[in-house]
Amino acid sequence: MSGALEELSHARTVRGRQRLLARALRFLARIELLFDRVIWGLRRRYGRLGPLQLVSYRGFGSAAGALLRGRVLEASVLERSLPTDSTFRNFRRMLRRFFSRELPHATVRATFGACAVSASTDDEGYFELSLVSPELEGPEAWKHAELEVVAAPVRGLTKAYATAEILIPGAEATLVIVSDIDDTVLQTHVTQKLKMIWTTLSGSAYTRMPFAGTSQLYHALARGQSGHAVNPVFYVSKSPWNLYDFLSDFLEFHALPRGPLLLRDIGLREAPPVDHKSAAVQQLLEMYPKLPFVLIGDSGERDPEIYLEAAARHPGRVAAIYLRDLGGKSRTHDAQGRARLLCERARAHGTEMLWIEHASQALSHAEQHGLARRAAE
Repeated sequence: MSGALEELSHARTVRGRQRLLARALRFLARIELLFDRVIWGLRRRYGRLGPLQLVSYRGFGSAAGALLRGRVLEASVLERSLPTDSTFRNFRRMLRRFFSRELPHATVRATFGACAVSASTDDEGYFELSLVSPELEGPEAWKHAELEVVAAPVRGLTKAYATAEILIPGAEATLVIVSDIDDTVLQTHVTQKLKMIWTTLSGSAYTRMPFAGTSQLYHALARGQSGHAVNPVFYVSKSPWNLYDFLSDFLEFHALPRGPLLLRDIGLREAPPVDHKSAAVQQLLEMYPKLPFVLIGDSGERDPEIYLEAAARHPGRVAAIYLRDLGGKSRTHDAQGRARLLCERARAHGTEMLWIEHASQALSHAEQHGLARRAAE
């Protein structure tokens, strides 16, 4: 009994610290939105627009259609981090991500092959476009759409343009990989509260560290059993869209597979939507109904429950669930029993759940079950 209580206490501590970090980010976003509403009201009446930046987030889809998101900002505020940035400059750039000057109620037009659609940005400058996929040619999974800001309710509009990447898995795809980011790929030091907060605010894509072996695992899964597959990798996180450039730069710098990021808009909600990750996983399962899935997360938040729910709704579709065990070797005998119970529930839904301390454990399991192949030496 004491062991079970210790495990429960540890789990509550880890989840509490993850929620603390989420509340801090949500607080910054709420201040940003309140500030922007006041400034936007004044500028709409008296001001003029500066140069615009049309930010596109990597989209995804199938032969039937694609989904593309993005944001319209004034270009003078959002700056990408550089490898030479000091800690203070990293801190300043992180704050600026939450005090960007977005453009609401602008019209954005996208051209994707013969398909052309338009949408308006919301109060925080975000837009979402549903596209009809063009005729797909060649094995390359990444396609491109052209974006343009064509109208805005403020004087002085200078059109802005961007090219968006859209991932449409082809016939070479045999598997879909869905991964959490915080505490799964990106080290957040969740067991050390003050270090977790300071690292988040003062680190950059070039100073933050991934867990060892993560890149090798994800590339092996992307290659599939044959070693020649082109399997899509999606990154799902409760982090806000404000961190998109930081997270995409982090994944690229540390050589993780390129893939769409599914983040969330936290705005002025009193609490984050607890089903964000569940809804994202469900959306992907429905978009790619003929492909099996590998789901990767950690034990700190609700990843085990969310992934088991997905497996229950789609029996036989989830090939494996890999969970980074944040308790590590400190887990008690009772905690190991709880993990075994969850693994049994996973098997009842036609999948396997593996609790890991290192990515190499998941890689060995994936190879044994025909899901991955290591790179040739």
